Amino acid sequence: MRVLLINDVAKYLNGGANRVVVETLEGLHRRGVAVGCIYQSFDSEVSREIWTRKVPHRLSPAELRTQMLAAIADFRPDVIQSHTGQVMSSYPHWVPQHACCQFIHDESWYCSGGNRVSRGLVHCQRPHGVACLAWHVLKGCGGRSPKGNFLRWQQAEKRTALREFPRLRVQVASAFMARGLVENGYPTDRLDVVPLYAAAPGSISLPPERGLIVLPSRLVYHKGVHVLIDALSQIRDLPWRLVVPGDGPEKMALQDQARRLGVAERVELPGELHPDLVAGWYARAQLVAFPVLREEPFGLVGTEALAYGKPIVAFAGGAVDEWLWPGETGIKVESKTATALAGALRELLGNPERCAAMGAAARRRYPQFTHEAFLDRLMESLERTRAAQPR
Repeated sequence: MRVLLINDVAKYLNGGANRVVVETLEGLHRRGVAVGCIYQSFDSEVSREIWTRKVPHRLSPAELRTQMLAAIADFRPDVIQSHTGQVMSSYPHWVPQHACCQFIHDESWYCSGGNRVSRGLVHCQRPHGVACLAWHVLKGCGGRSPKGNFLRWQQAEKRTALREFPRLRVQVASAFMARGLVENGYPTDRLDVVPLYAAAPGSISLPPERGLIVLPSRLVYHKGVHVLIDALSQIRDLPWRLVVPGDGPEKMALQDQARRLGVAERVELPGELHPDLVAGWYARAQLVAFPVLREEPFGLVGTEALAYGKPIVAFAGGAVDEWLWPGETGIKVESKTATALAGALRELLGNPERCAAMGAAARRRYPQFTHEAFLDRLMESLERTRAAQPR
């Protein structure tokens, strides 16, 4: 099978979705699958043995369509899998002629607010529609700019056109995301749940550092890093140190918050790190935190905690239930407040033996989230995609 992936970039950048693309290319290549990638920005980090084609992102729709069709013709794929919506204007020109699937990583594909929650963190189950423009104001589920809300609404309107392609399959990482698509009119017979994975830790073996809490995360509001810092500032009688590998627009605000709360010397924000460096932090951690405020579409941090045998403390919601076994592999915090989070963190920080037991349980759960298990499920979905396309 010849499989062509399409994404904005072909490198580790800004979170899990781009990492999934790079590791999918490398993993399928190791299995002997002929893989290629069309991308638009930055330089590729995939193996030179893998076919790649860079298509500039600042093109007119006609120019973009011409270059995309030329690249597809050069590679001659059996299946095309897209991870981006940036080239959707060209979809009508290749989707009917090729076996295609779209991996949807977040709720912005069917929610102009981006993550289907109000400013009060109440989850919405309304399907995308014209009424959303009013709800952005009434429920605060969008931004504060009417123009910005309208532009995002237009983008969601264009993306929901995916459901109108009769043979295009849609892949998501969680049953939670699948429910969202069904609520928005996507047919269940063209939906595949392909849970994501965590790379195996390899040979790295380090003793856990007492009190070390790790949270690889983009530094944006909905990731809840500010709530975690607030929670930890309430635990002054126990040793702890927080490391948050990642970058984003909230970095300076988080540093100011840590100084204001008097815990700046315990909070480290080292910036965006390569996965090999993040692996070292996971290996040394006593526990992993996941204080995401939105309904999480998947949460790679959860499966990475399983891989490294670390207990995780996470806010409830979204796909968290699909990789967290409360009381066995970690603690699920129902109330998304700093006080509730502090109570859960205190339970584990003060009990290294319980952390070790939960870590052992996490390792036992990990095999269902290995990279190889992901590739097996993905290949099954790609085969279904190809089978639906007339010869």
